[in-house]
Amino acid sequence: MTFKVAIVGPGRSKQGTGPFIARSFKKLGCDVQAVVSSSLESANKAVTDLKNEYAINCYAYENLETLLQNHSIDIVAISSPVYSHQLHLSTAIQAGCHVFCEKPLWWSSSEIITESDVQTITNKTTELVQLCSTNNVLLQLNTQWPYTLPIYFKLYPQLKDQQAIESFSMWLAPQSQGSSMIIDSISHLMSMLYSLVGNGKINNIESNYHTADEHQDLQIEFDYLHALGDTRVVITLSSSDVFPKPAAYAINGLRADRHVELPNYLISLRSSKDQLPVKDPLVCSIKNFISTIHSKTSSDEVALIDGMTHLAQIYQAVTQH
Repeated sequence: MTFKVAIVGPGRSKQGTGPFIARSFKKLGCDVQAVVSSSLESANKAVTDLKNEYAINCYAYENLETLLQNHSIDIVAISSPVYSHQLHLSTAIQAGCHVFCEKPLWWSSSEIITESDVQTITNKTTELVQLCSTNNVLLQLNTQWPYTLPIYFKLYPQLKDQQAIESFSMWLAPQSQGSSMIIDSISHLMSMLYSLVGNGKINNIESNYHTADEHQDLQIEFDYLHALGDTRVVITLSSSDVFPKPAAYAINGLRADRHVELPNYLISLRSSKDQLPVKDPLVCSIKNFISTIHSKTSSDEVALIDGMTHLAQIYQAVTQH
């Protein structure tokens, strides 16, 4: 079966992933039929770019509902700005489309100030997840970092014999600044924790801002309690306009840095002693999504709901610190 795909947010502005998602779906045998952007002008530009760069022929729309009325779509891939996700998610799910969504799943323009606000995030996410179940569609996040783990464990084979992951650290460089760095980055961190130790609870959130060279760094620490034990987690966020973005993570203090070789965007992980190539994580993520549709497996409801709850908890704790 050839899946018919629509891309919401197909442009490159602010390092958008839309064009690369479209390219990857095509590479995996899907038919990218149409795109939706904030205006018809930007949608038409995206159509031209996709045709010229990836030989993708598709139609332009400025409204997802109109697109779905004119095309029989199986999959909607959402890579638009996060504040528009909730509307696009609801529209796609109610139309019976499977959804591949950029992180985080959604976010509100309202501030998350109290525990009641966190509960509202949880409740609204639960409603979206239940809507997927009602309409028998798959909802999955674009989680790319976990697909680097097989290479990481080749760099550090000694970790395979250790049952306890006592600490996990991550270093990311979002383009955003201040509290927006939390929204842009925490879902990456949580996807790694879910892959390594499963779902859990967050306790003892601490945070500090550090200002240096006109850039503000944010360090967040917390305990992650899970079925396998307790992991101390630290994430350091440093706003940066540099591309490719510097990024790294460490398990039990053993660090691997991501290296990206342009212009072909070849990805590898580096330890202090070795460097190994990584299969394109975006292609791996989409391939997993397509395989999950074929297997008729349901959405990972716990991970989706807990992921948004944890993001809200961390955001609330840091911004109200």
